[in-house]
Amino acid sequence: MKYCNIILFLTLSSWVFMQECPPSDTLSIDPIQNMWNIPMENNWDEIEVMTWNIKNFPISNNTINYVNEIITDILPDVIAFQEINNSSAFNTLANSIPAYEFISSGSGLALAARSDVVEITSWSTLFPGNGYEFAWRYPLLVELNWLCGANAISLQIINIHLKCCSDGDSFDRRYASCALLSDYINENPNVNIIILGDYNDEITDSQNNNSLWPLVSDDAVAFATEPIADIDYYASYP
Repeated sequence: MKYCNIILFLTLSSWVFMQECPPSDTLSIDPIQNMWNIPMENNWDEIEVMTWNIKNFPISNNTINYVNEIITDILPDVIAFQEINNSSAFNTLANSIPAYEFISSGSGLALAARSDVVEITSWSTLFPGNGYEFAWRYPLLVELNWLCGANAISLQIINIHLKCCSDGDSFDRRYASCALLSDYINENPNVNIIILGDYNDEITDSQNNNSLWPLVSDDAVAFATEPIADIDYYASYP
């Protein structure tokens, strides 16, 4: 994940100058259910970004309600999803949380953003000629502006789900994917970029065993989760 600096932009658009923090037009967000006491993680003074491999969504008849409650409790500004396997169920989830704008790539990757602080300006998929490397899950690129009061930033968010598994071919495909992503970052040096999602590997492996090495070794990249990478309590892989 490329770590981005929070920068004050003075010329984003007229949309920027109309906002307070918290926004005066903050949208009401009402959960379908309230089964858990999950703390809110939105501090308003900086963008809160979350990534979630949601595992074969929807994996049960209760999944939509569970996901609705988790989102409406945590209230992140942006959520990147992996493994969205049912577009109809995803639309049902989107309709249950009207305070967020939802988009889907159609290949399992999707994103939601709070409409009161985030303006999605465009979205597309990357690397159309490299489906094999990315296991046909083409990275979802979303360009957006985030604003709360005097704090504002323009971002590109790239949602990825790299090839799984530990065999040599899978390793090579992840490595090639990371090389493409590294090249993209270095071709856009003046853009704030966050690459997040399911990397299906660990950043702490040695060079010869690290399929993410093109990103890990890139001086233009910093991993925001690096401080917890060696703490098993926080492990999300395997």
